[in-house]
Amino acid sequence: MPLPRSSLRADATGIAPDSGLTLVEAMITLAIASILLGLALPSMRAFVIQNRLAADTSQLVAALTLARSEAIQRGRAVQLCRSIDADSADALCSAAATATRAAGDWGAGWLVLAADSRQILLRHGALDEDVQVVAGRTTITYHSGGNTSSSFTKLVVSHNDEFARTICIANTGRISVKPDASKC
Repeated sequence: MPLPRSSLRADATGIAPDSGLTLVEAMITLAIASILLGLALPSMRAFVIQNRLAADTSQLVAALTLARSEAIQRGRAVQLCRSIDADSADALCSAAATATRAAGDWGAGWLVLAADSRQILLRHGALDEDVQVVAGRTTITYHSGGNTSSSFTKLVVSHNDEFARTICIANTGRISVKPDASKC
C-alpha cells in the first residue's frame, strides 16, 4: 500500500523548509505561559509554606508524644522544654531570647529529657527563621500517669504570623492539633 504524499517538499536534508514556529507563535506561547505561571505562583507559595508548617507541627507533636509515653513507661516525670542550644553537647532548657528568637519562641529548638536524671531523650534544633512557635510556658512536664503538670497548654505554630496551627495539650495529656490559632 503506498504512503500518502506530503504537500510539503523536502530539501536535500529531508527536512521541510516551512516547518517550525514563527516569532509571533513563539511570543504568544511565551505570553500564555507567563500568565499561567503568574496565576500559579501565589498559591504554590502558600502550599509550600503550609506543608512546611505541617511538618514542623508533626515534629513537635512527635516530641510531645514521646515525652508522654516515656513518662508512662519509666514511671517518672519527663519534660519537654524550649532550648536555644539543643544541637550542642551540653544543651540545657532555656527561656532566654536569642538574636533571632523571642523568649517564648519554641522555634529555637527543644529537648525531651528525664526530669530526675536530666538525661536527654530527644533533641530538636532550631526551625526555619520564618517559623515561630509561641507558647505560654517554656517547659511541659508529663507525669507517670501521662498527665501534664499544668491545667492546659497551647502552642501556636505559624509562618510570620500567618497560616497558624495550634497544638492543644489538655491536663490529661491528650494532644490535638487545630488548623488555625483558634481556642483549644
